[in-house]
Amino acid sequence: YFTNLFFSLGVLLSSNSTRTWKAYSSAMVLASLLSDLTELFRFSPQISLVCPSEESKHEAERWLKNRLSTDSHSVTINNNFLSHFSDHDHLQLAVSAEKGLIVEEFFSKGHACLEINGGSKEEVAVAGLKVEAMLCKIQKEFIREEEHGLQMLFNTELSHKRKPVEKSNVFFIECSKSHLLENAALKAMFDMKKKQLGSSSSKTMFQRIPAQFCEMVSRIGFHAECAPPEDPKYGEGIYFSSSIGTALELWREKGEEYLYFVEAEVLLGNSAKGERGFILPPPVGKDPNILCDSVYGGSDVSIIFSGYQALPKYIITCKKNSPGAWQHIWMYISKGSLPKCVCEHVNIVLMLL
Repeated sequence: YFTNLFFSLGVLLSSNSTRTWKAYSSAMVLASLLSDLTELFRFSPQISLVCPSEESKHEAERWLKNRLSTDSHSVTINNNFLSHFSDHDHLQLAVSAEKGLIVEEFFSKGHACLEINGGSKEEVAVAGLKVEAMLCKIQKEFIREEEHGLQMLFNTELSHKRKPVEKSNVFFIECSKSHLLENAALKAMFDMKKKQLGSSSSKTMFQRIPAQFCEMVSRIGFHAECAPPEDPKYGEGIYFSSSIGTALELWREKGEEYLYFVEAEVLLGNSAKGERGFILPPPVGKDPNILCDSVYGGSDVSIIFSGYQALPKYIITCKKNSPGAWQHIWMYISKGSLPKCVCEHVNIVLMLL
């Protein structure tokens, strides 16, 4: 439109005079610039994601859609690291409230939550992003402090590795990806805890974690903030289940395509029945200074109160509705090569498909 307009103007003014030719040339330059701007604004702003895996790309897309969606005047953030907010962080929340937004923090069944309401949809979305940025900073600082403590204890540089498990390992045939975790500092702490408890054996158990905490667990181990269960009715500790099926009951899915489980070796030691509100295990006997090592909630659920009583071994990524998963399962069953550990938890396939 602009190009045609100024071209017509140029034709009307065309003559042999230098003055008119300059006007015509200027009009053509301006028309070209306006044409470029028109083309530029034809496109909406875009975000390009470069991710190391299909799973991480999916999680990033899902998070962005949830946070940037302007369909609602409300944002809810569930993250137990909200309890780590400093006075400065709460001051920033107060600034948002002064702008007309309603910011509410609350704690329900072991879950720290924050809700933002009021204002325009865009203002609510921006405020939610600011809170997420604050949480990222807090979580990075938490990891840094924990790793610094481990480094001071062992006087060595820390390192951790996540190695993909070979696809031929039939233990993970129902999963899309599995990584072996190697962390010398966590292994040393686990061995020290084993000696302290006088326990010679450990139990293989599972914990389901959000995608955002996979890296944290591989670096500094288990913490109660990372995976609070749906209902902490056996205490405010770190929960584990002895089967994947029970893990899906403890940590109920909320429409996720990918589910993340950590397989760990857990030191249970002397265990007692758990109760709501426990922040430590109960005493073994009458002496209040001698406590049990863990608590239990039925035969499949165990709770510890020190993250160093568990050593993460694998991070297992499961994808729901995996095509052909049942065919693989039956192939191994028909050959008689399905391991006992898979047979015991074969219900995972039924629940994930």
